[in-house]
Order: sequence, then structure tokens, then C-alpha cells
Amino acid sequence: MTELTWGMLRQLTETPAPPGEEGPVRDMIARWIHPHVQSLRIDALGNLIAEKKGQNESPLRIVITAHMDEVALLIFEIDDQGLLHVGRSGGVNLRTLVGKSVLVGPKRLPGVVCLRPPHYAHSASEYRETPDIEDIRIDIGAKDAKAAKNKVKTGQRIVFDTPLQMLGPVQTLDDDDPLPPQGRIAGKAFDDRMGCAALLSLLMADDLPLDITAVFTVQEEIGLRGALAAGLGVQPDLVIVLEGTVCDDLPGPSHEKRFPTTRLGDGPALTQRDGSVVVHPLLLQHFLRQARAHNIPTQFKHPGIGGTDAAGYARWLGMPTGIISTPCRYIHGPAAVAELSDFHHGVALLRHSMTDLPAVLTPSSPQGS
Repeated sequence: MTELTWGMLRQLTETPAPPGEEGPVRDMIARWIHPHVQSLRIDALGNLIAEKKGQNESPLRIVITAHMDEVALLIFEIDDQGLLHVGRSGGVNLRTLVGKSVLVGPKRLPGVVCLRPPHYAHSASEYRETPDIEDIRIDIGAKDAKAAKNKVKTGQRIVFDTPLQMLGPVQTLDDDDPLPPQGRIAGKAFDDRMGCAALLSLLMADDLPLDITAVFTVQEEIGLRGALAAGLGVQPDLVIVLEGTVCDDLPGPSHEKRFPTTRLGDGPALTQRDGSVVVHPLLLQHFLRQARAHNIPTQFKHPGIGGTDAAGYARWLGMPTGIISTPCRYIHGPAAVAELSDFHHGVALLRHSMTDLPAVLTPSSPQGS
């Protein structure tokens, strides 16, 4: 069995992969899993699909999936001052942008997100309010439009420039070191590179109980496009979606914090329903049984929040789907925070849940039972 290393997680999170440009992350994942799978292909939309043999054949075609893309900005216009006007590619949190470092275009040019200084705010409310995307600019150090256009072009993507790091007590980790069993990490694109990392961990193991199809999807952040294409192409009987999900366990008004979506350190989050899908009840019950049997802490994701590729498989294609997520603070911003114990417990729950998965649901089982 090959372990996921700190260096692999670092490369996985730091490599840019905005929607539609997932190639660098996809190629990296393909290199890592190639020795551990029996087949590997890329579909027409860009999804990476791998088949891995387990110890037993399954009557079900089991898909385990995570998306590779991250929220990003893209260049809409270059003005006379050489500043870049931008739009959103996915649900970027505008409140977190101002003053942050970014990487622009395929050459990953450094840039800074800028906004009119508060000294020039037209009103007190303007100073307090979240800026509109039309008011935000990216400064790449160009003195005018000509200089900027020699470096970048409209339509090119912009991602956050955030290195992966351990938080709390100083801990020096080399790239070859395995991930620590616990501790909080900060970095970009945890939605959904934490899900990709969990799927990588599964694929690099040599003793899977069952055959699986692993799907690393594209373009989740702009409408679940990769999941829809993969679902139609692979035709699974059962799908498990791995995600990095919302964690809002920080202090705040009491009426807003009675039921935080998830909490760091309370284990992987199981979704009952979210804003776009209801999880198949037999799969959810199976996850809970396995968690109890193996003393794996879990928590429920607060209903009604967010959405995932599960909707692409379940809502639009009618495929029984479950979701296991790693809670992540501040997703869709320049830096997120996750707890490694939640990640490791999620991988353990995934592995244990595979053991008798065919008994949970077979192709002849009623879909609404």
C-alpha cells in the first residue's frame, strides 16, 4: 500500500485547475494512480476515469467520485491603466478577495486583487458592504493596456496563490512524509482537492474489497457538467461523492449558530439532503452502521446547504448516491482550513463501507426504498 504524502497533498492543492482547465491536476493524478489501476481514460469533456480491481467482483458498478476544479476568476477586460476587470468562474466569495495574491493566466503571473481605497468610499455603507464583481480589479504591475496585453489575454483564468501549510504548533514536514494523523492545515482549493485526496488514498491501496470505478470530474463549480457527462458515460448503479464541504463553526450571532453546517474535528460529514439532492436512505444508513461498528466519528451536514456532483448523478440521472465530506472552513475563498483527523476518518469510513456495499443496494432493489 502506498500512502498519500504531504508533498502529494501540497501539489494537489497548490496546482491551479479552474473550471475548464483541469488538465494540470488531472495529469498529476493520472501519473500517481497509473501503477495502481487496471485502466485509465479521459472522456471527451475531460473527466479522468479509472477502473480498479478489488478482492471480489461486485454485481454493482460502483463509482466513487471527486471533482478536480476550483472556483476562480477570469479576465473580462483590460483597461487603459493595465488593470484587469474580472468575472467569476464558480461561486467565489467576494468578501475575501481584496489584497489577496493571485496567479494569472497559463504562465501563472503574479497579481494582486485591488479595490478603491476606503478613504474614497462614497458612503459608510460602501465601506462596509461586499464589493460587486464589477468594482474589483487585478493589478499585474503593468503600466498601461499595451503592457498588460503583452502578458495576458481576456478569457484567461485567475486562481488564488496560497501555499499549503500546517497551522498551530510549528511542524516541519518534508514532501515524502505521510500526512500527520491530526492537525489543522490551510491552503486553497480544499473544495474539492480534499475529496480528490481521499479518492487517491483509496486507489493507492492494494487490498480494496470490491471493484470500483473512480471518476475525477471537471466543471463541478459551474454546473456539475463533468458529473452529468460521466454518469451518462459510465452508467453506475451506485455513486459515492467525496467532497470538501462548508464548515461554519466560528463564533457569531446565536440565532445563526444553533446548527452550524459542520464542525472541525467532529469527523467526516454525512449529507442527508442539501440544496439540490436527497441522499439515498439505504446508503446513508449503511454509512452510519459502518461508523458505529468501527468507532469512526461522524456528523451530519446541516440540511439545505450547498450542492455537489451528487445532484448530477442522482437528481438528473436517477442514480442512488451518497456523500462523505471533509469539513473545511472558508471554502470558495483564498484559503481554507481543514482538520486532518476528519480527512483520515473519512477515508476509513469509505474503506469500511465498501466491504458489504453490494448487499445494501443491488440493480433489482427499489430505488425509492
